[in-house]
Amino acid sequence: FLVGVLADDDQIKTIAKIGTGLTDDQFAQLKQMADECQVDKKPDQYVVPKDLFPDVWVSPQIVVEIAADELTKSPLHSVGKALRFPRLVRFRDDKKWEQATTATELENIQIA
Repeated sequence: FLVGVLADDDQIKTIAKIGTGLTDDQFAQLKQMADECQVDKKPDQYVVPKDLFPDVWVSPQIVVEIAADELTKSPLHSVGKALRFPRLVRFRDDKKWEQATTATELENIQIA
């Protein structure tokens, strides 16, 4: 599953992929949520490098909390940074996607 952050220009840019390390329950829940908000084509506001194109596109509705070992510079992800060893902590049903961590907020995090 591809993870993105909201940039200042209202585009959603990639920062990580999660999938390995999910429990069976987490995977099933994430799959069900993705199935419910699947769309036919890539939303215009998504900035996704061709190398990271997923098999299925979803509208920006799912909010997750991710833990990672560090935030590094990335030539691959469109936000210019990547979460190293990202892990799903929990689903954030209490937040709308517009309230999630933004690319600007990530700028204030020390980059290794």
